[in-house]
Amino acid sequence: MYLYIKDKNVWFAINEMLIIKELTVFDADRPILKSSQDRLNRAIFSKYLARCILDHTDPSSTVLGLYGGWGTGKTSIINLMLEELNFASTNIEDNVKPIILNFSPWSYSGQNQLIYSFFRRLSFTLSNVTYLEKADRIIHLLELYISFFTHKPVPRPLRQSRTILERITFRNKEDVYGWEAGRDLTEVKAELNQLLSEQAHKIIIIIDNISRLYDDEIKQIFQIVKSIGDFSNTVYLLALDKDQVIYAMNRLNGRGGAEFVEKLVQLPFEIPEIDVQSLEAILIDRLSHMVQEVPQDAWQKDYWTDIYYSSFRNFFKNVRDITRYINTLHFSYLRLRDVVHPVDFFALTAIDVFLPEIYAAIRDNKDLFTDLISNVYLEDKAFLAKDKLRCDTILASNTRIPKHIVLDMLILLFPRLQKLYSPDKEFYYNSKLARKLKRVSDPDSFDAYFRLSIQEGQVQEDEFKTILNLARDQETFTQALARLNKDERIVTFLCQLDGHVLDNVSLQYAANMCAAFFDDADLFPKGASSALSFDTFSRIYRIINRLLIKFNKGERFNVLKGAIDQMQNSILLAIFVMRELSKEFTLMEEFAPDQDHSILSQDQINELKKAVCTKISAWAESGRLAEHPDRLSILYAWREWGNEKQCEEYVKKLIQTDPGLMSFLLAALQKPIADAMTEYKKKADWEQSLTHITYFIPVDLLKDRAIAIFEDGYFEKLREQEQLAIVIFLDLIHAETTKVIPKTTA
Repeated sequence: MYLYIKDKNVWFAINEMLIIKELTVFDADRPILKSSQDRLNRAIFSKYLARCILDHTDPSSTVLGLYGGWGTGKTSIINLMLEELNFASTNIEDNVKPIILNFSPWSYSGQNQLIYSFFRRLSFTLSNVTYLEKADRIIHLLELYISFFTHKPVPRPLRQSRTILERITFRNKEDVYGWEAGRDLTEVKAELNQLLSEQAHKIIIIIDNISRLYDDEIKQIFQIVKSIGDFSNTVYLLALDKDQVIYAMNRLNGRGGAEFVEKLVQLPFEIPEIDVQSLEAILIDRLSHMVQEVPQDAWQKDYWTDIYYSSFRNFFKNVRDITRYINTLHFSYLRLRDVVHPVDFFALTAIDVFLPEIYAAIRDNKDLFTDLISNVYLEDKAFLAKDKLRCDTILASNTRIPKHIVLDMLILLFPRLQKLYSPDKEFYYNSKLARKLKRVSDPDSFDAYFRLSIQEGQVQEDEFKTILNLARDQETFTQALARLNKDERIVTFLCQLDGHVLDNVSLQYAANMCAAFFDDADLFPKGASSALSFDTFSRIYRIINRLLIKFNKGERFNVLKGAIDQMQNSILLAIFVMRELSKEFTLMEEFAPDQDHSILSQDQINELKKAVCTKISAWAESGRLAEHPDRLSILYAWREWGNEKQCEEYVKKLIQTDPGLMSFLLAALQKPIADAMTEYKKKADWEQSLTHITYFIPVDLLKDRAIAIFEDGYFEKLREQEQLAIVIFLDLIHAETTKVIPKTTA
């Protein structure tokens, strides 16, 4: 849809509002255009520079240099200078008004026609000056002069006109190229210079963005200024990063870049440094808009003050730094503000923008910067010394900001570093409060800060070794696995662990690791198994198997028995391990009966299965079994290895309640339900699912209760999966109901 606005003033007003709204989202790093926008007191310097150019009386070509590094405001100063030049021109007679060309070679970079583009712009500028005397002749000569260098013809509209008689008699042939004019390059330039010197107009040529060009293009610009375009009454102002240009010239010529620049530029002007107060005023102003986006009561002013004055403000050297930071902050914070602490995020974003290597190192070394690792090592000086060395290595990657400033910020963000660098200094840190405030130092909140960062998905070597060392204590290692699972890195950790690294694990560590896996594994993602990869349980079994062979058979049994007895959060991995041990024992008995290579004896395996059944019985009694997502597999193990009658009694008792019945049907009919929700049709193999039911309880004991639920008005309030479980069950047993059963057939 297009909106037609007839009133021009209304159109401009709306357009300005849209632009302002856009700029509040992102600052495109635009230079200022007029002195009223100047907040760095550059207007006075720019006016002085403009007056120096206007007051210059030497008719020979003069070159001024405006030197400044990246982001120091060269283009803004040029705009302010142009503002002053244009203002001064309003008080100057037409016959002496300056002619101004503002040329940005970067717009033509990489097109292999920089010299041609420059002279095209110069010719166009001169042709649009109404008060230039002998303009046609000057432009004609300039075009001929250009063709000598570019080997391009004079554009037809700019060729010197001929009379009809000259055209008919072919006299005074049209000059298309400079060499067709009957004069050489020197003669053409001499006449052009003579005509320009007779003018009172000063031609001011401003060339910006030189430092952004390729090396050979910088050389071409210097050729224009020094030899090709050094016309009379011309003043060149070259805006450049002197160091970058010198490097470029040295790359081309091997050396002599500094001498070349000094010889070329006759009047150098260094951009004055931005005073700290002005820069901070801009920074605070830009930040104040961001603070308005912070949720109410989330901003901690005292904490921010500590970070700002100790380190944060030292990250910014110029206005462009501020712009880069604010753009990054605005993009990321609005998406994460509900899950991060604002002060921490503001500070961490500064590290991301200006110290990306350190930012990546923080992201990849969670154990070093947070309390991911338990306080087991609080008194371990060797461990702390090792961590300090890791942190020193990370800090060494920074060359932009003094180390002590960066370290001050990191210690405020991550109080754990205080133990490494000032262990005797008292400090207060409350982990519960940090978790409540979503501080980056809290392990549970840490990953949220890096959601928009491209992560490698690996457990870094130092962190990996640290986690392995935690196996000296089973509970600590169990917590570490839980953290990795929450961070969605547990599968990566297991892949790294499954290898020769296990050869160096001590017996004590091996036993603790086995117990931790038995207690945590049900919570891990299952993963997919294929011809070339393992699912998670298979991977863990390989690891446990490799750990167990360190022990003799009696010790192996004790390790597994202890792990089973201590299980609190998992039970399915123990069943998986028992089944795999049984398979291996059967294979050994079949193919190598005379060799004792099995991990455990059959009696030991049977004893462990009884221990697993004891755990299952406890889960059943507490009600946890009915909530386990793989309860059907657990019920099968219980009935096969334990008390068959006890298992059947449990199922009978479970189905006496509606939630219990639903829990059992959802487990037994898991595949048909999944098929119905994705393919919307009945499959022939659904009948096999009935065996999962009849293995534990007769269908008749479920039938009446299932019909009652189906015909009750409450049925419509059940979840979709629960409704499908009832409908599929009744359809499979061909139950007769007063309410029509929706057909699950195709």
